[in-house]
Amino acid sequence: MSVRKTVSLAAVAALLLASLSGCATTDPTGGHKGAAIGAGAGAVGGAVIGGLVGGKRGAVAGGLLGALAGGLVGNYYDQKEKTLAETRQAHADYRPAQGTQLKIEGLKATPTAVAPGETVDIQVTYAVLTPQEDAMVPIRETRQILHNDETVGEASVDIEREGGTWRSVVPITLPAAARPGNYRVVATVESRGGGKDVEEITFRVR
Repeated sequence: MSVRKTVSLAAVAALLLASLSGCATTDPTGGHKGAAIGAGAGAVGGAVIGGLVGGKRGAVAGGLLGALAGGLVGNYYDQKEKTLAETRQAHADYRPAQGTQLKIEGLKATPTAVAPGETVDIQVTYAVLTPQEDAMVPIRETRQILHNDETVGEASVDIEREGGTWRSVVPITLPAAARPGNYRVVATVESRGGGKDVEEITFRVR
């Protein structure tokens, strides 16, 4: 499988109070682990993240502030769950004439209730439906976290995907002083070539 990836920061500058460190590794199962991202006061930078065989290299970054300032955005991880043929079977209403379509199949925060200092994994599973088998689609994944209707974290990943169903995970380690309450996670996947889907969930800080 040839997957080309570039990952870059696309968050609003006001959210990018991050310093980055760590190295990328390729998971033996075919998934991909990115570089760790520190959050808090510091200069905005880039962390190298390796693509799979034949892939490109880019940067991943994120930002946390306000109620989550001082937390940590951990290693980005992704893995292909289904082939394009299997994905088309699951979305029987899709027709190639529709062009590229993106469908979020699942959005989870694990666990749904977390204490300050603990980690919550934000997982997105989505279908990339393409009219051609070998098409590579430029996709932007965005995870926005809100508390009391104010954005307290946002990170975007720009990546090229082939058709199929994909799962990606971004872990957020909360600061010890994280404010209690409900946090909304708004996940968006969109393609410059067309297709967009948005889902929303919540998790709670005890």
